[in-house]
Formats: sequence, C-alpha cells, structure tokens
Amino acid sequence: MTLPQTMRYPRTVFDTGEWLAAWSANTVERRRPTGLPLLQCLEYSPFWHGYEVDTGLGRIWDRPLLTVGSLYAGYGPAYLAERPEEVAGLLDHAAGLMPGTCGLLVLNLPLEAALEWAIVRPPDGMLRLDHAYHRVVGAGRDPIVGDVAKDKRHDWRRRWRRSAEKGLRLVEETDPAPERIDEVVALANGSALRHGWPRLYDRATAQAVLGIPGGRLLRADWDGRTVAGYLALEHDHRLYLWAGGMDHTVVQQVSPYLFLLYELLRMGPERGWERLEFGKGNDAFKRRYGFTGVELWSLWYAADPGDVPTYRPRLAALHQKLGIAQEA
Repeated sequence: MTLPQTMRYPRTVFDTGEWLAAWSANTVERRRPTGLPLLQCLEYSPFWHGYEVDTGLGRIWDRPLLTVGSLYAGYGPAYLAERPEEVAGLLDHAAGLMPGTCGLLVLNLPLEAALEWAIVRPPDGMLRLDHAYHRVVGAGRDPIVGDVAKDKRHDWRRRWRRSAEKGLRLVEETDPAPERIDEVVALANGSALRHGWPRLYDRATAQAVLGIPGGRLLRADWDGRTVAGYLALEHDHRLYLWAGGMDHTVVQQVSPYLFLLYELLRMGPERGWERLEFGKGNDAFKRRYGFTGVELWSLWYAADPGDVPTYRPRLAALHQKLGIAQEA
C-alpha cells in the first residue's frame, strides 16, 4: 500500500515560515542571506564547531558554506523530497552562489528523504551528523513511561514521585520574563560547555524562537529556582523540546530532567500531543528512556570538482567519528 504523499514526510515546525523568519534573526551563527529563506551562506556556527570539538578533527571548512536548512533545526526540509522539481530548482539556484564557498550542505534529512534528494542530483559526499529522538505519546505497555526496561520504569516513577513530594513542579510560560529565559539559556549552554562545546544559545536568539506560534518556556521550578528547562515549540500535534538543560548540583535531591519528561508525557494526551520530540544529542540517555532515534543525513555538493579530494575525506572522517560517539 502506498501512503498518501502528505504522510511520507510531514512538514515539521522547522519547515514553517515562522521558524525561518525567526532563525534569520538569530545571533549565534554568522550567516548571509541569499534571497531564499531556506538557503543561507554560513560563515560560522558554534554547532558545527561543536562537531569539530567532539571529533578532534580540527577545522573542516576554510571558506563560507551554503546550507539548506539549519544545524540548529531538529530536522531538515524532508518534505521537498516529494517535489523533485523544487529540489532541482533549489540546487540550481545554489549553484549560482557557490563560487568562493566550500559548496552546499543540505542538512538533517532522514535517510529515505536524503536518498530521494540524491536521486535528483547525486551529491559529492554524504554523512550522518546526528539523530533526532522522539516518543509517540501514550504508546507502549505503560501510557507514560512506555516500553523502557522494568527497572528503569520503576526507577523513573520513583524519581518523579520523590521530586513531586519535595515540591518540584512544571511551569509553562508563553510570555516568560527575560530573567527566566536567561536561566534556561544558561542551563542549555551549561550542557554544551560541559562537553567542551562553545556556547550555543543567547537570549536574543531564544526570544526570537519563543516568538514563533506555539513557542513556550518549560521549567522545573523548585522553590522559585529553575533547576531544569526547555525552550519548546508546539506544532501540528507535536511538542518539540528544542534547547534545554538542567542543574546537575541538585540530582542527589531531585531528578528535574526525568520529572519534566514524565510530566510532559503524562499531560500529552489531554493536550493533544501525538509525539514528544526530544531533539539531538545525549543519545544514550534518550535511548535508555524509550526514545526512538531517527538518523539525520546531510548531502554535500562541491563548489568545484577540484574541492572533492580535499573535503570528501574530511567529511568521511567526521561521519565515522560522530557515529562512534553517538553509539557510545
């Protein structure tokens, strides 16, 4: 049976005009517009720098790079795979902008969509940068904790109950005070800094993302103190946890991360959420607690055939080392 095309690659929040407009104003990447919101000329990204840090490979690109989509998006524009004429037009437009760049990187497509892009125009390189994790709300043996291992189910409930008894609570804000945004941004940056990455977020970028319809701040509040939090986006029956972190100094007393996840999965059905999108990174933790990973592949098109011997081996090494790190 062939599924309707609208069901194969549904648009995500990162495909909306609102996201693209907000991200065009971000202050964490250095980008130049190209005339198409989906296509940008990237001069520096702390997210890409983080990949270089993780793998120890040093600098991959030595010139600006054209990108389709954003490294910060949970998913790339997979829906275009069903529109080969638009893929061809986008790649033709990018070709006219390639001189002086390292080429074009089409970011974060699920494997099937990436292969369909590759049929339209074979790339010069292909690599897996990440996984995006999600849970179908209400699925599994238990409507909240799902099909995680029995010992993890019991431990998760125990931690949630203990945290609630100690006064931890979920606070959801659609118009948060600047200081609350700063608290969550600091926690999100703390997660990156602990792994040797540069700072990934700032208040201005966070405010732009929170201004998207469905944007909100989710916080685990403990006596007026934010001990975990997420910048989140609700779109098309999905809740996307986009950027967040937790205060690791409190884990002997409360479990803010597991508390937040439990609360969101518990309230998901009444809010009409079909999927909880948990984003990228922290792979082992997300798999341990029942989240499914979708491989995200990126396609590279060289600006000049002479660039292929330089950059293709670098991308192959990046692919290999990131894969090792994500499976650890």
